[in-house]
This record gives sequence, structure tokens and C-alpha cells, in this order.
Amino acid sequence: MPRRPPRPAAVVILALLVVALAVWTALTLTWAPVQALDDRLLPRALDPSSPVAQVAAAVALVTLPTLQYLVLLAVAFWASRRRFRQLSVALVLMAVLGWGLTALLRLLVARPRPAQALDLLSTQGSAYPAAHLVSSTITAIGVGAVFAVTRRSVRARFLWESGASAVVLLVAVDCWLLGAHHVSDLVGGLLLGGAVAVLSLVVSGVRVPVPHDLVTEMVRSRQPDDTDGPPARRAAVIVNPSKVLDWVTFRRQVEYELQQRGWGHPLWLETTVDDPGRAMTQQAVDAGVDLVLGAGGDGTIRVICSGLAGTGIPFGLIPSGTGNLLARNIGIPLDRAAALEVALDGADKGVDLVEIRVDDGPPDHFAVMGGIGIDAVIMEGTNADLKKAVGSAAYFVSAARNANHPALHATIQVDDDPPLRRKAHVIVVGNVGYLQANIPLIPDAKYDDGLLDVMVASPRTATDWVRLTTRVLTRQRRSDEQLDRITGRKVTITVEERDQYQLDGDTVGECGRMVAEVQPGALVLRVPGASGQGGAEPAAALAQSTQDDLAGTKA
Repeated sequence: MPRRPPRPAAVVILALLVVALAVWTALTLTWAPVQALDDRLLPRALDPSSPVAQVAAAVALVTLPTLQYLVLLAVAFWASRRRFRQLSVALVLMAVLGWGLTALLRLLVARPRPAQALDLLSTQGSAYPAAHLVSSTITAIGVGAVFAVTRRSVRARFLWESGASAVVLLVAVDCWLLGAHHVSDLVGGLLLGGAVAVLSLVVSGVRVPVPHDLVTEMVRSRQPDDTDGPPARRAAVIVNPSKVLDWVTFRRQVEYELQQRGWGHPLWLETTVDDPGRAMTQQAVDAGVDLVLGAGGDGTIRVICSGLAGTGIPFGLIPSGTGNLLARNIGIPLDRAAALEVALDGADKGVDLVEIRVDDGPPDHFAVMGGIGIDAVIMEGTNADLKKAVGSAAYFVSAARNANHPALHATIQVDDDPPLRRKAHVIVVGNVGYLQANIPLIPDAKYDDGLLDVMVASPRTATDWVRLTTRVLTRQRRSDEQLDRITGRKVTITVEERDQYQLDGDTVGECGRMVAEVQPGALVLRVPGASGQGGAEPAAALAQSTQDDLAGTKA
């Protein structure tokens, strides 16, 4: 998904900072009045043994740029673990660009320190720009962005901005007292730090925390609620608690975004080990909510999609698992803040689901892929702890362990076509076509074409496996006796040897017969689109269209 263009205010701030830095650097190096002012504003030399000098030296040591950048990287790791991917990238960029550009500019300018500078570890090298002030400014803005993205309270953000500004001022005074920098060096450091921080946020697609936003929120928070209007819309939030690492931050973020858009207090529902979301989704439907938000892995998302099939209630997907295959195929961002924005402001779109019956059991649904055989065995054999530690790489470990899984004697019939009989290793029914790392398992599969796609792989030797894998990765579409690709609306798969089957990456159990049938437009999903297009009217129209499509399918 392309990132939303930066706000004009952020672009203006960035341009002003860059221009100001360039102009100020030129004036500092070439204009005599600035140099004369620097000389007049230098403080008296400190006695190294005086209390003032010792305290100032301690402050300089504690605020070393290296330490501040390490703090930023630690916060970036924290943000990445909580799926604030864009924020994490921005913080890493701040640390890298802050350190690199400071070193480069100091090398190019090579301005000597003032004569009275104390001989300390923190006063070595070129004086321009002030590295301490660069890192302090970057850290203040970076952590301020964290407060904004995670939707801390107005009071907490105000306290941070006030405290961070005081710390930056303290660092500037400390550098000046030590005689480590001229005043112009400090101004250059402040400008460079601001430019690096804002540039990193803009490039990464993170909202720049400008002061007037906080003022606006403070004014809004003091305004009385208008209770005379129509009842507020209500959302249900279904969460898999094992997938959301920071529950407090997540809840605060969701409630803030809903409140800002005029929604009422949401209905919070947590999945359990025994119930991955069926009862929770039914509770949301029975409550008549206007939107369901779902945060979890592919298994949780599949169950929610199944429960919402044919209801017309829009579903906002917040990817929180390892695979996140539906989100990847639809184009929903994997960054939590960006995904929540799509869930609330995106466009409503009808998405196909696949109804499945196993061994004549009750119907279920999947949104991504279902399969029998080695792929299900690989899912079943994947170590959960290893998956948490290394992500999708854990599947390759399981694949290596199950490489000798026997082929299945299978009969596959699509619609009214003649049945195929294969000794197959892989049988996959797909609603979408791409796996993790953008691997095109079924490249022609589309989530809104009213069709399902079947892939049957029947390799006999290791060479066949290599050849078929190459064909899949290079997106070759031709079929032969070892690779069948078929499209239709209904498929019946019968295997002589009962084996494991999986739905959207979760192994469900064993089966001998599977019947899958597409349900066009059965799910109303919030997808990236024009802001403000999601809402009741589009959902209602899609609901009627969905009911018509389902009636036609059953007929």
C-alpha cells in the first residue's frame, strides 16, 4: 500500500529547517558578524575542579550522543515488536542519519573548539554542529512521535514536550558552560537535529508531532459532549491476546481513534484457547455493531471472516500474526497504526470467501487458502516458540523435517469437469495467490473474481520438486501432468488416505473428503481507499449485493 502523502505542515517544517540549516551554516563560516557575536558570548573558562565544572561534565557524559542513539534504537525495537513498523523505521533512520550527518558535517567544516573548552571526552573533535544538541533534539522529537502514535493522553504528551524542551535547553546550556561550543554551533545542532527527525518521520510515513495538534486536542478535551445528536456508531473489537503484546497501548490507541471520529465506546471481546473467535464474532453480530475490528493471526482472522459472512457488517483487519496472508494479498498495511487507519477510514469492498465442508460436517469458511497433505503437516509440525522467535523461517524448519511425507492418491473434480486422479503431494484451494515474501503460489487467484483456484502438484523425484518450485517462483502458468492449475466455483477433493488439512495456515484436523465452494462478495472488508469512504451506506449496499450473490450461488 502506498503511504499517505505527508501533511503540508510537515513538508513546510522540513523545508524551513533544511533551508535554515544551510543558510546558518554558510553564515557561521563566512560572515564576520556571526563570528564576532560568538566571541562575545563565550563564557568565562571554568576551573576543572569547581562544582559547576564537575556537574557540567557529568551532564555531558550522561547525554553523550552515542548513548542517546542507543536509546532510540532500543525504542525502535520496542515499536517493532508491537507492530509499529513505520515508527520503528523512523527511529532507526533518526539514529543512523543523526550520527552520520553530524560526523560528515563536522568533517567538512572542521571548526576548532573555543580556546577555553575543558579537556573532556565529550569535547573532542570539530565544534560545528554541536553533536550533543543534535542527538538531544532528535531524541526529543522521536520519543514525542512515539507518544503521538501510541495515543498517550494529552496530559502525558504535554508533559513530555515540556520536559523534553527543558532537557534540550539544559544540554545547550551545559555545552556552552563547558566552553565546548560557540552559540552558532548550538544553533546549527538544533537545526540539524530537527531536520533529521522530521525527515525520518516524513520518509517513513509517520505523522510529525507538531505543537498545534496538541493544542487542538487540549481544546477539544475541554469541550462538553453533545448528547442531543443521533446515537453514536459502535464498533466491536475482537482481539487475540496472545498476538497483541502491549494490550494497554493497543486499547488506548483504538479507543482514541474511534473517539476522534465520533464513534461510541467499543465492545471489547477477547478470544480464548478454546474459542478462537466464533462466539465473540456472533456476540458482535447479535449486538448490531456498525463495524468489527479484528486483531490476531491468520487463524483468528479466518474465524472472524467466517462469522461475518453474509452479514454486511464491515470488517477492519489489524494484522497481528506471523503470516498475515489476507492482509498481504489485499494490500492492508502490516503497520498497526496504518492498518487501524484503513480499518476506520478505508473503502468498503466485497471480498470472496470459500465455504468448505469436510467429511459432510458443518460448513466453515476460509479467506486465503485451504489444503490437504504436506502443507497442512508442515503447519502442524511448526514449533510455536520457534515461530515467535524467528517468524516465518520456522515453517522452513518444519518443511525440512517433513520432506518425506508420502503422496496422496487423490481425485479432484472442479465444477462439472471430468475428475482428475493424481498421486499428489500438494493440493491447495486458493482464494488469493501469494504467500509470505511475495511468493506467487497461485498467481492468478483474485479475492473478488467469484472463482476459486486449485493447484495440484504431483512431483515424483527431487528433480521434479526443484523444477516445480522454480516454475512457481518464476510465475510460469502452464500446466502438465505434474502441476495442475484449475479454476472454477466448486471443487471436490477425495483422498484414499486420510490426512491433515489446513485452512488459512491453521491445521484443523484430518479428513478424507473436502468440498469447497466460492461465495462471491460474502465479506465486506475495509481496504485502502479514499479517506472517509467507509461507512454505513456503502456497507448496506454491499450487504444487499452479497445476499443477491449468495442467493444466485445457491440457486
